Amino acid sequence: MKLSKADQEFRNPKVFTIDPKNVDLDRVLVNLFLLLSTDGHRHAGYKLPKTYEKMDTHHRTFEERAGSPSVARYPDVVRAWLENDVFDLVNRGKSTEIVASLRPLHLRAHKIRVAKHCRAYNVDEHMYGMLHHGGRQTIKDLRAYLDRGLRPHDRSIDPEVPLDLETLAVLKMVESLNEPTKSNEQVAAEAPTCVGQARMLCDDIGRLLAYKDAVPRGVMIDYLKTVLGLHTALYVIRLARQLTGWRRERRAHPACVDCKVHGGLPQPFAECPYTESFVVDATGDPSSLMARLAQESALSEYARLHDLIKSIFATNQLLYYAERQLKESKPDPKRVFELLDHPTEAFNAYWKARLDQLRSNNEGGTDDAEETLSVEELAIFDMGLDPFDTFIEVVTHVRSRHHRQYLTQLLDRLLQKNTEFGALAQGKARTADRRWAFGGRLLELFVQLAVLDWEERDGRKLFYSKPILIEDFLGWMEARYGFVVAGAKLEGGRRPVTVEEHRAFRDNVQGLKSQLREIGFYDDLSDAYNAQTIRPRYPIDQRKEAAR
Repeated sequence: MKLSKADQEFRNPKVFTIDPKNVDLDRVLVNLFLLLSTDGHRHAGYKLPKTYEKMDTHHRTFEERAGSPSVARYPDVVRAWLENDVFDLVNRGKSTEIVASLRPLHLRAHKIRVAKHCRAYNVDEHMYGMLHHGGRQTIKDLRAYLDRGLRPHDRSIDPEVPLDLETLAVLKMVESLNEPTKSNEQVAAEAPTCVGQARMLCDDIGRLLAYKDAVPRGVMIDYLKTVLGLHTALYVIRLARQLTGWRRERRAHPACVDCKVHGGLPQPFAECPYTESFVVDATGDPSSLMARLAQESALSEYARLHDLIKSIFATNQLLYYAERQLKESKPDPKRVFELLDHPTEAFNAYWKARLDQLRSNNEGGTDDAEETLSVEELAIFDMGLDPFDTFIEVVTHVRSRHHRQYLTQLLDRLLQKNTEFGALAQGKARTADRRWAFGGRLLELFVQLAVLDWEERDGRKLFYSKPILIEDFLGWMEARYGFVVAGAKLEGGRRPVTVEEHRAFRDNVQGLKSQLREIGFYDDLSDAYNAQTIRPRYPIDQRKEAAR
């Protein structure tokens, strides 16, 4: 079945900013840095010369600006270092090798960015929107950290600021390039549908920046990339529940209209009706009962993508109707579902006309619809649903497979599947199931965030680190992210665990303790409850710094 552009609108900044694709998080960060540099404005006509696509150009530039005889003495070593640690390349090692961008090591890394090879598919705009609407101070603090190393008055490299070699190389490569020109077009004008997830992201970034003087810059960039990707994935997963709930209830939930979710709360999502729960396998054994439970949990979330697609189509079409037919200048996604509560005759007549037009366009002017419409499509027309529901079912049937494929790829990339920073694992076989599982570096990141507490002073959070009990850490991960390691209930709390599952969860906790022990955060020197603590790796106390 052929659909018009208006029939199948999917990406809509009012509802879902992202264009689901197989994204690269490094390239997303480079584009996000550009938005941070322009205060959320698109750039106007910034284009690099064609020669900037070749590594030879950048190798020569670095030799000229490095000011070190060793660079000219060992050109092969320097080139290999630039290619692996400083630049992001497309078709690496092949004759068609081309520069995509610098690695996202500094705010100015966006200055060497070949747009056609460094695409973010609007994920960068979504992230900027979450930062912008989740906490303005977070954007200021993040921009200040990423821009470290430059003098404020002339934007030259400040020799007094210690920088790692890779970041210094990035600054050397871009020091003669102009800043991008802002256009009048502002991104993220609309608040995210789930503003609570945006606040949680900003709270996590605020916690991370407490380590800005303790953690190496490269490690901090990896942490930031992981946090941004994880919260974007959780946003997509939560949106599937949220929009589906609004569509089912024919109105936005009151808890969404007046969202109470904040990162400073012990139970941030306590009042959220769309909380999620992910059973995590920490045993490392893909054949275990725990792995099967984690697979079932991941499968249910990916299966829910169909509901997300249908709900996005429904929301977009209701917004289209409100704008075109009801002449609303700025229809609100939180209110348009009320049109379904008591549909008027005009509403039903409009969607019946759209259906008739859709069917007519695909029948080709013949009386035999079976020549151009599939059996499934004809069955949807004959289900006896309301005209609007029929329209959405038809569009979803035609487009769901396409969007599910790309949404699956998007979530896999955002969750960094099968990496040390990943929250998801999958076997190499094509038919292998995904399961929730923590990479070692992701678990390290969670610990760095969990050991921080805070005091509020003059409107600012002052963070300090402290040891925490292993049980408190497990509860913290579940409350903030929905990751369940020691579960009391399964299937979203609808059933208690069996005896076998209880044993599996007990072994799961032991597996997590082993992971924590391997990365150096946990020592169980005693069986006593209060001796099983997780220690901070970097002692932080902003209260003392503020008192100086």
